[in-house]
Amino acid sequence: MCKKLDLQQFIYRKESFGNIPQSEENKDRFNIAFGVDSHYVPQMGIMITSILINNPDCNLYVHVFLNSILDEDINKLKTLSDHYRNIQIDVYYIDVSVFKNFHVGKSYTVATYNRIIIAQVLYPSISKLLYIDADTLCVGKILELKNLSFDDKMILAVLDRGDWLPAHKQEIKIPESQDYFNAGVLYIDLQKWNEFKMSEKMIELLNERKLSYQDQDALNLIAIGQIKAIPVRFNQFFLMNEENEDIPSDTLFLHFAGLLKPWQPWCENPKRLIYHEYLNKSLWSNFVYKPRNYREKRMMGNAALHQNQFSTALKWYYLYLREKLKL
Repeated sequence: MCKKLDLQQFIYRKESFGNIPQSEENKDRFNIAFGVDSHYVPQMGIMITSILINNPDCNLYVHVFLNSILDEDINKLKTLSDHYRNIQIDVYYIDVSVFKNFHVGKSYTVATYNRIIIAQVLYPSISKLLYIDADTLCVGKILELKNLSFDDKMILAVLDRGDWLPAHKQEIKIPESQDYFNAGVLYIDLQKWNEFKMSEKMIELLNERKLSYQDQDALNLIAIGQIKAIPVRFNQFFLMNEENEDIPSDTLFLHFAGLLKPWQPWCENPKRLIYHEYLNKSLWSNFVYKPRNYREKRMMGNAALHQNQFSTALKWYYLYLREKLKL
């Protein structure tokens, strides 16, 4: 039997700021959570801005679980809560020692695991919660989620898709006939999550196994029969390495899944401008992406060369070679 863990002990600090009047605390209240570190706070801020723009009548309670943040970004979150009267932001600082044995790769940090503890920490004060990745945008009415029925399931999520999926199921030993869900947008019944000891089971599994898609794989391996599929419009993939059709009119969340992101300087997909529309309306309008490994430094060089910025391109190629040769 999986041992019950007190994950609250790994929250060493909490900050709260917002302006929702006490008399309106429960009026159309919607709880949403993010798990990030300093690298993804700007994207999260842009995502929150997109929710606020498209949902002015919804009281939004945002729960941010992070292990690092820049002072300028915490100040922007405070300013965001001052500017909009329908948002409260709670920031939870995580002691990442809870994930000390988890695998960390070059394309992601330990922050990818932050979502694992959210549902336990927030229960029982919250009954239903939307967890969403920061590489998303809201382009619809978020309260639509409240109209969905859980049908006695623990999680509502969208089925993942792609040519890679059959081989991946085989790799992690999931039957071909079993559904596999994308973990970028999860609407969660927190009571069922905690009764099922989902956080504890995921921590136990991830301490034992190295999984390609980390906590998403763990979710699919553990929550068999506990997830209900919902329409794609609640997690509409918008891949920047593909030609995308126009956004379906009923889309709620756009998910920029995949390695190529619309905020990266080397992304040339015309549909990236959809993201930049919200970026420019946010407090992060001056956000400039910084490469996080030598491969991205090479891509920065390519982007600069394409724009005829030859000295900048040479700088990035030099930094790319210097870092690569050290490996």
